Amino acid sequence: MGITKKQVTVDQLLALWNTSENMAKAKIESYYLKDKRQTIYVALEHVNETEWFWSESEVKRFDRLWNMNMTLEGIAEQMRRSKVAVLFLAFDRMYNEKVKLRDWDIW
Repeated sequence: MGITKKQVTVDQLLALWNTSENMAKAKIESYYLKDKRQTIYVALEHVNETEWFWSESEVKRFDRLWNMNMTLEGIAEQMRRSKVAVLFLAFDRMYNEKVKLRDWDIW
């Protein structure tokens, strides 16, 4: 007497996989996505004209120029970076309280 095994087809395995994957997705979504939206907007997703990485010496140079009250446009020219990249660095440095906030038009 041989042991009989129920044959499982590839389609049945895929169906089982998809079902458990969908259940896992639904559980994650219900936990993390409290506010369902039809469209999600990703801020700055299409910003192509910026550089996100700065060397330590560049950050120190930015801080010096910022503390001299140079405009963002002037800093961008001095550092040969885009205005957008310099703006993002300025936001980062102000947010982390590494440079003082300005009371005047930053441009």
